[in-house]
Amino acid sequence: MKPYTQNMSRRPRYRWRTWLRGHLPWVLVDLCPKGAKDCGDHEWFRFNEDTDLCYHCEVGERPHQHMPIDWDSDLWRELNRLADEGDEHYQQLIRQVRREEAEPPHAA
Repeated sequence: MKPYTQNMSRRPRYRWRTWLRGHLPWVLVDLCPKGAKDCGDHEWFRFNEDTDLCYHCEVGERPHQHMPIDWDSDLWRELNRLADEGDEHYQQLIRQVRREEAEPPHAA
């Protein structure tokens, strides 16, 4: 896997800011605010039940779009391994994700 910072010298915008925000102590993240202009290549996170926001810019906002889980991904396998070792927090997280995945999407 290539490092996240590999293509930061080129567009899209604001990738350095996002990287800094992820590595600075929480009290300092406002020193590198999200960009005010469109970053040009949104990466989404779920802000609330109805809205997705872009990690990189303030402009990026859309109605929430369900993203199916890749049950064979390395992340999912690692979560299962930790849950199998008896970690209650991971067991709860897995139960919650499976429950949410089984629910039909709510009407907009």
